[in-house]
Amino acid sequence: MRKEYIGILVIFFLFAGPGPSVFFLNKFTVTILPLACFIAIFYLLRKEIFNADYNMMIKNTNYKLVFNSLKYCIFAHAIVALIFKPATLLADDLLTMYLIMPINIVLFGPIIEEIVYRKIIFGSLNHKFTFPIAAIASSAMFGIAHMSLKLFLAYFVVGYILCHLYKKTNTLYAPIIVHTLLNLIPILFKTLKG
Repeated sequence: MRKEYIGILVIFFLFAGPGPSVFFLNKFTVTILPLACFIAIFYLLRKEIFNADYNMMIKNTNYKLVFNSLKYCIFAHAIVALIFKPATLLADDLLTMYLIMPINIVLFGPIIEEIVYRKIIFGSLNHKFTFPIAAIASSAMFGIAHMSLKLFLAYFVVGYILCHLYKKTNTLYAPIIVHTLLNLIPILFKTLKG
């Protein structure tokens, strides 16, 4: 694994992932840490970002596959919610406490998590193991990171679907779109509901 990727994993765990920062949540940490993590990750990936062909990435994205992936992710969450009837998540509580959280959940979260779980973890594992093993391992980590035992299965399935989408499209652009929309939908419903 490249040293930049190891640095990203450390930064993610310490400042954005399910690491020590979870125990120090306040208006400063929820505002500064995701932004700092985002900037640090983009700094470490700057060569890849500047060398990417974004026109080709957008042109080659199969939007039908993106739509179907989003649909299956929504179904996974709905089925798990109906079966396990989970209580509110930490993110739900934070949304009511901090105005910055929608930006973190809709913008920073999907981009950072897709870089970490799909590009780095899944990508590294997929070079050494078969797709199912790499996707299961990455998806399990993704599910655990969301710190909800009742929703673990939903996050696991979503992670697996996003690994499949990443593998099929060979770009992070597609899973980031799905992840962003998946995070945006409940925020829109909560906003409209009042």
